[in-house]
Amino acid sequence: MAAQLWTQLTNQLEDRIKFEDDRHQKATARAWELNAALVRCEMFHQVAVEAAAASNKPNNDVKDDNTILQNKEEEELDKLVRDTALSPHFFNNIVHAGSSHVPDGESIEVHPRAPRLGGIASKMEDYARYKTLHHFLSEGKLLPPNAPCFQLTDVSNDGENDGDNNDNISLRRNNIITDEEYLAGVIAMCHDLGKYGVTRASDAVDDETTVPFIKRARDAVSLILEELLQFDFRNGPLRRKYDSTKYSLKTLETVLYELSVAGAVGGHESLVIAENLDDGGPLKRMKINEEGDSKPVADDIIMQEGGGMSLAIPKKEIGEIRERTDHRDKLRESLIKTCRDGQKAAKQAIFALHRGDAARAAKLLNDVENCVTNDLLPILKEEPNMRHGSFAGVLEEYVEGKLFYTWLYGDNHETNAGNSSKQRAVGKILLMSEIPLKISMEDYFGGLCDLTGEIGRYAISRGTVRDKESVKLCVDSSQSINMTLKMLGKLPRNVSKKMSTLSKSVEKLDRVLYEQSLMEMTGRKEFATGVEVVSPAFDNFMGD
Repeated sequence: MAAQLWTQLTNQLEDRIKFEDDRHQKATARAWELNAALVRCEMFHQVAVEAAAASNKPNNDVKDDNTILQNKEEEELDKLVRDTALSPHFFNNIVHAGSSHVPDGESIEVHPRAPRLGGIASKMEDYARYKTLHHFLSEGKLLPPNAPCFQLTDVSNDGENDGDNNDNISLRRNNIITDEEYLAGVIAMCHDLGKYGVTRASDAVDDETTVPFIKRARDAVSLILEELLQFDFRNGPLRRKYDSTKYSLKTLETVLYELSVAGAVGGHESLVIAENLDDGGPLKRMKINEEGDSKPVADDIIMQEGGGMSLAIPKKEIGEIRERTDHRDKLRESLIKTCRDGQKAAKQAIFALHRGDAARAAKLLNDVENCVTNDLLPILKEEPNMRHGSFAGVLEEYVEGKLFYTWLYGDNHETNAGNSSKQRAVGKILLMSEIPLKISMEDYFGGLCDLTGEIGRYAISRGTVRDKESVKLCVDSSQSINMTLKMLGKLPRNVSKKMSTLSKSVEKLDRVLYEQSLMEMTGRKEFATGVEVVSPAFDNFMGD
């Protein structure tokens, strides 16, 4: 019995684990390719800047071999980023497709908000940072999120990507980067401007463009910070990145102040800044204007600088991002509230099974399925990034209840459940493909590990009535699950943390079976075990 269960579980899960591992390895390799391409572009840009400084010409006017190589590297980077955005193999598309597996010959549609795999999202943030920084250095303006470099020219794959046959792949994406990646890239650009301003300040005496540039950089960071203040960022990576933006502004304001003081003392009039630095720069001046009920003269915030340079912040586009972010926050709150109902029903189903109330357990599990299908999935299909967390907890609890129900009553649910008071457990373990809801491998593994906790509790209850055969079935089932997971090797993170507890659960069941054998040999009628007497042992069977 144990060997049969072990074989069934292992045969199905081995292929899924290998497939998922291959996908993550390919995505990680692509992330390193993106990183290398970004580094090469940075290196050639630095060489071009140094060549322009040596020739006393603007960077755009220097057309040497280095600039040609830089343009070539940027074209390669843009192509690599575009191919990455078009490939479905670098996305976790389980919400929309129902599975992370990509069958050959089937039509695939990738959701525009599907999470990226293998650290590619952070490289897309770096790409946004690189593009916005160098656009500011050349144009003096913040690159908007709908810039051509951030847009896909088409939304269908031509089959040339990565050498794979992707003719049946359709993507609903028209943006290369997401709203979060754009904002993270802009925040990182602010930090780069702070560092770049310090570097430029080293040559302030010889370079007359240093102070005007640092002023523009200061104003840009100040205006960006003003726009970011309008967001209600929830706790997370983006919130932490936003919190550090004020330090970039402080760095640039400090450099300007120090240059002005040094210029006044050293007699360098070009370094003396003819403005009151104590007013806090444009950010504070804008707040003063708002208090004075002054109205903006245009949709975009524009600050005029000396030398005919202007700085434009795409206020309209950033405002649209803010509206979308607020909408997603509302979806998230709705999802969390609904998940509480689904998870509560799944837990109650497990409690009902322990009480022998199979009919109520079946109804509650059906309620969970309806909740997921009718209430939760519509939210996730709009915003698939919310699949992890509360929703994953609902699915894991549901899988645990469904596995336990089938383990008790088998395929003939209604027949066996009707005789639940007299019927012994069937011992059938549902395979991942047999779960009614579309789940991920992590959901199944989590529910499978927690199933051993419910089996352990069932074993104690059957041991009290000296049902040795049922206890033996419990031992076989838990051992099969334990051996299957050990045999698979590389497991998801949430499962690896449960392996030690799972092994202890199997040991406790072996102890219960041993004590049952002692009862038979001694002819005792009452069952007493250390596992039963120590009440915390019930909760250590991984059911929670």
